Amino acid sequence: MSIIIGLPGIWLMILLAVTHEVVCSWWLANPGDWFAWTAIGIAVVIAAGAEAVEFLATAAGAKAGGASKWGVFGAMVGGVCGVIGGTLFIPVPIVGTLGGAAVGAACGAIAGEICGAKRALKDSMAPAAGAAVGRILGVLAKFPFAIAAWLILVVGAFWR
Repeated sequence: MSIIIGLPGIWLMILLAVTHEVVCSWWLANPGDWFAWTAIGIAVVIAAGAEAVEFLATAAGAKAGGASKWGVFGAMVGGVCGVIGGTLFIPVPIVGTLGGAAVGAACGAIAGEICGAKRALKDSMAPAAGAAVGRILGVLAKFPFAIAAWLILVVGAFWR
C-alpha cells in the first residue's frame, strides 16, 4: 500500500532488511544468520524493475499521445517532481501522490513539447494526457513488484 500512497515501499523494505542483517550481525555476532543476501539482491533487482516499469509507462503514455523525445523526457522528469510535490503538498493518501504524478507528468510533457520541440500549447495537450495516464498506470503497476519483493524477503528471512 505504501507504493500507492507515494512512499518508496520496496526500497524501504530492502533498507529494513539490510539494516536488520547488518545490526543483528554486529550485535549478536552471527553474520549471515538473518536474511539471505541472495534474497536481498533479488529484491533489489525487483525494485529496479519496478522503477523501470514506472518510467517506461510514463514514456509510453506520452509517446502514445504523440510526444516528441523532448515531451517524453519532460514527462518523466515532471512525473518524478509531481510525485514528490503531490505527496508533500497534498497530504491526502493516494490523491496527493497520484494527482501529483499525473499533473507533474502532464506539465513536464507540455514543457518539453513547448520548449524543446517548439510546439504550440494546443499541440501539447494529447502528449500531456498520455503522459498523465501512463504515469498513473506506472505507479499502479509497481504494486505487484512490491508484493514480489516482500515475498522474496519473507522467504529469505525464514527459509534458508
